[in-house]
Amino acid sequence: MPLRVHRRSAVPAALLALAVALTGCASTNSQLEDYTQIEQGNARPAESPQVSDPEGGEVVPAPGSVSSLVALGDRVVAQVDGPPGLEIARVEGTRWIPESSVELPVDAGTATAGHDGTVLVPYGDGVVVVTPAGDSREISGLGPVTAAAVTADGRLLTGTSDGEVVIREADGTEQRRIGGLTSVDRIAVARDGSVTAFSRPDTVIASIDLDEDGAGPLLRAGKGAGKMDEYGERSVVASDTVGDTLLVYSTSPIRLHQQFPVAAAPWAVAGDPTRDVVWVTSTGTNTVQAYDLGDGAGVRRVEIATVRQPDSLAVTDSGTVVVGSSDGAGLHLMRPALPVPSS
Repeated sequence: MPLRVHRRSAVPAALLALAVALTGCASTNSQLEDYTQIEQGNARPAESPQVSDPEGGEVVPAPGSVSSLVALGDRVVAQVDGPPGLEIARVEGTRWIPESSVELPVDAGTATAGHDGTVLVPYGDGVVVVTPAGDSREISGLGPVTAAAVTADGRLLTGTSDGEVVIREADGTEQRRIGGLTSVDRIAVARDGSVTAFSRPDTVIASIDLDEDGAGPLLRAGKGAGKMDEYGERSVVASDTVGDTLLVYSTSPIRLHQQFPVAAAPWAVAGDPTRDVVWVTSTGTNTVQAYDLGDGAGVRRVEIATVRQPDSLAVTDSGTVVVGSSDGAGLHLMRPALPVPSS
């Protein structure tokens, strides 16, 4: 709109208009940044409905809440908080057969499977390494560790809260650091040896080249990714908890291949090699679903009601699906049959 000013005031008026425009842009940018901070990143599981009615299988008690599940062949390791520890059991069908328990530091992070068949638990001064038989050792003196993984050649990878992946020898001796992320909340090593890191605060997923100084390529993972897990030979899957979608990436380098809607507030994810599907828990509905990725769009094969607050998930080599409750409702073991997709 033209301004009604005298000619000699045209330049100041133009500057005033520009200042107003810039102020408006700054305000818009500020609002956009506020929106981004609220809507993207820092995903958390939704508070699940109070009522749950697990369908089929068996529900067994666990000491306290279950924060993580790791499948090692036909053993499953449940990370619990009452007190902090790992409960290792052999799974036969839907039977949970306890074998051993391992105490963990009070500041233990999330347990994950190592490429070498061990379980890795980061904590405030290093990593606890646990074998399937329940033998454990601590690699200490590393400082606070947020995530851990083992490479195909046996090196230890650790993450830091300020976004570095630290490459170490098997005994923890530091070799070098790779920066470029906001945080390192998960490190995944695919079967082909490719390494991927996940930063939850800004919902970024990145390739990690162990010979480079910086992470990358980096991709935004939906609106707010919750969990990431290896899938197949050279892929990872991630739950977009804020955006209610499942994300499927190829690795080396990271590339988004599929993104499709799933049930509300997806959280835990796990591949199922016996059925060739991906399982996803929905913290918004107390259910777990299986998705077939074969047609490129993601087809839901089954949905099963499970325990309240299903924040953890694992699938054994023989096909038992185990869901863990972080609300004290125990473990749900099931062996679901998937209906044949309609043609």
